Amino acid sequence: MIYLVKSFKEDKDTTCNNNPPLSEEGVEFGKRLKLRNNAIVFDVCYTSFKLKDFGSALIIVGDKLIVERTHSLDNAKKEEIIKFIKSLPIDASILIVASDEVISIIKDNFDCIMLK
Repeated sequence: MIYLVKSFKEDKDTTCNNNPPLSEEGVEFGKRLKLRNNAIVFDVCYTSFKLKDFGSALIIVGDKLIVERTHSLDNAKKEEIIKFIKSLPIDASILIVASDEVISIIKDNFDCIMLK
């Protein structure tokens, strides 16, 4: 099963160019989301190379899993995202943390669960 999480709120600090880290509000939201979904055991976690996506994933999985980063989730190229999702094992519990655009493409093309 594929579980989806939209990356949490980013910091508004403009010195980070186009790759800002999580804001304090985003970190707090992530902690609440983790508590609500604590019973789910993930086999693997994928995210993009964006700091807010990676940070969001780390809050959810902690030190239970290695968060695997992939450029396939860095942008909203539909064909690349679909190819990546099709390459994943069908018998695993997979967490994907990505931007709104990437999550929308996955939701529209695959059977998955959105964690809120």
